[in-house]
Amino acid sequence: MTLPNSLRSMATWSAILLGFAIPISTAASNTLLAMVVVLFVVSGDYRYKFRTIADNPVSLAILLFCAVTALGCAYGLGSATDKLHYLGKYLTLLLVPLLLPLFANRVDRLRALVAFGAAMLLTLALSYSIRFDWLPAGIRALVDSRDPVMWGAGNPVVFKLHITHGFLMAIAAFLLMIAARQVSRPRLRWTCMAFSFLAACNVLLMVKGRTGFVVLAVLGTYLVFRRFGRKGIIIAALGFALMVSAAYQWSSSFHARMQETISEAGAWREGKGDQTATGLRLDYYSNTLAIIRDQPWLGVGTGGFERAYGERIQNTQMLPSNNPHNQYLLIAAQLGLVGLAALIFLYLTYWRQAGGLTPSFQQIAHGVLLAMLVGNLFNSFMLDFTERIFFAWISGVLFAESTARRAAQSE
Repeated sequence: MTLPNSLRSMATWSAILLGFAIPISTAASNTLLAMVVVLFVVSGDYRYKFRTIADNPVSLAILLFCAVTALGCAYGLGSATDKLHYLGKYLTLLLVPLLLPLFANRVDRLRALVAFGAAMLLTLALSYSIRFDWLPAGIRALVDSRDPVMWGAGNPVVFKLHITHGFLMAIAAFLLMIAARQVSRPRLRWTCMAFSFLAACNVLLMVKGRTGFVVLAVLGTYLVFRRFGRKGIIIAALGFALMVSAAYQWSSSFHARMQETISEAGAWREGKGDQTATGLRLDYYSNTLAIIRDQPWLGVGTGGFERAYGERIQNTQMLPSNNPHNQYLLIAAQLGLVGLAALIFLYLTYWRQAGGLTPSFQQIAHGVLLAMLVGNLFNSFMLDFTERIFFAWISGVLFAESTARRAAQSE
């Protein structure tokens, strides 16, 4: 094997291992990400890489969005440090075109998904062990996520905080159900379904993050719709109602989450400076909408949100924020309707191009996008390390399939 091919193989294996590291360790993820970038650059064959990236509509849509965010640094509020801070987070999406040439081989794409699945099964096993107090104290200290909300049997999160844990575990349940449909051996099929059920129970009944619950419900609805068509919507609605009722009655954690949300939302008053979790979010939404109304077309610039928000709440009891916990509002506030249109175009391109993938990859791509679309209603996932790098990583793995198909057809 020649040196360039060896370097490219090392880059691919680094990208595969990145899938295992993302749910577990930020430090390991950063190290592997740096290795992928460096090995991508030094492995040569730039003509092939350029053609691979240029031929993929998703990578072009990402480049357009990144260009808009870069232009947003040229105007508006915020220091140079703030602008570079936010820009760097958005540029994580460039990992998608970077991975397209590395996952040309189908076996490597499957290895990557298995690596992520292995990390989530490890997380699932540890979470159940925490919930039922099966872990020795020494091992428990190693997996303590230091979640400020709670840690232990009442909120058995592992490695990450509760929002991230619930989000990734909901996606893991979804992937395991898709895997169950693909395998031919009955024993393996039932094993995948059992682990999918355990992952869903972990999200619904154990972990306190509400984002994961909503994502799980949306992904479940999508799978039922794919299986039964329009009738699936009715089936999913009934199943969702039964699931919520059962969880509300039998899970003290879920019951507390719902009661807390309803109570906090009912008590919120605009401008009051409510410091509950729900009240803070409603303050964020209200004030960010006001910022958007003042600068509707181009916004306050990349990195300008924190300063604009601080000016908005000046002389009030409301707390400052560097993001409104809603990605769409954040993009609209920073980059105006132009930036929001670029983001929507990216997501539409993603959905449309996913339709050209093989059925299993198509479902995964649609599901991951739906998870991000829903999660971004309550969070700014493009600012959160694990969520944004996971989205970029798995997108690169999935859409490499269409790139490989085009390359084969052109030969």
